[in-house]
Amino acid sequence: MVTKSRSWPMFARALRRHELMDEMMAKQGVEVIAAVRAGDAFVEARAHCRDCTCETACRDWFMEESGDPAEFCPNLDFFKGLKREGS
Repeated sequence: MVTKSRSWPMFARALRRHELMDEMMAKQGVEVIAAVRAGDAFVEARAHCRDCTCETACRDWFMEESGDPAEFCPNLDFFKGLKREGS
């Protein structure tokens, strides 16, 4: 059984990763509503983000603001498929 003190850090990590995904979607020109409407693909993308081993690379990518695609991101193809027109 997981104690409350041990489960909260995992919950905080999941929230942090979801925030990163939301920021990545905005940066990639993806509207959240369009992503959510993708249904199971959105749920799968959230899982990819939650389990991603590239959190540091993700944060560094945001800090660099280079405009280059986030090639390390496991959701890059998902984001490209939902990209807003004109972005």
